[in-house]
Amino acid sequence: MSTEIIQAFLAMQKQSVLDLIEGKLKNGESALDLLTFCQKGMEEVGKRFETGEFFLSELIYAAEVFKAVTALLGPKLSGTSGGLTAGDAVVFGTPQGDIHDLGKNIVITVMQASGFKVYDLGVDVPPQKFIQTLRETGASILAMSALITPAFKPMKEVIGLLKAQEIRNRVFVLIGGAVTTDLVRREIGADAQSLDPYAGIRLCREFLEKRIP
Repeated sequence: MSTEIIQAFLAMQKQSVLDLIEGKLKNGESALDLLTFCQKGMEEVGKRFETGEFFLSELIYAAEVFKAVTALLGPKLSGTSGGLTAGDAVVFGTPQGDIHDLGKNIVITVMQASGFKVYDLGVDVPPQKFIQTLRETGASILAMSALITPAFKPMKEVIGLLKAQEIRNRVFVLIGGAVTTDLVRREIGADAQSLDPYAGIRLCREFLEKRIP
């Protein structure tokens, strides 16, 4: 049952999760269904993180477990889209001048566990690269993570390019990272700011739900 996988997630038992999945695959269970069970496990980890029952260490470890799960199930999921469209995709990167990626990587894993397609641009990303990838992928969400204040200037440059190329109104811009605040969000012109991965995902989903089809 799915509860076995979820409980293994909550117990932070990586090998148990993988063993359960391998056993269920051999019994003919759907790889997509198994991935869904793991997503539910990550959602429960997120709830406990938000209430303070789990801490950052548990969130990081759960993200590593989910990465291992996707590596195992990935080859068996080719051709399945899960109903996602280009508009459900996220372009994510650390802006030029900042080479930190731990927070970004955690959020990306949580986003993937929540069903988003994420295009990870890595670190030290030039403003024009964000715009180019948004155009190439058709993604409607842009996320930028920063751990140092010099990243604010390129973040603002990205917003300026979105406006100059007349695509600002179709792109939801989310920023995060230890040095970001709501004041920073207002200064650079982003739509939302969050230090909590799950709160950030909720904001993205609210944007997608409000879009005019």
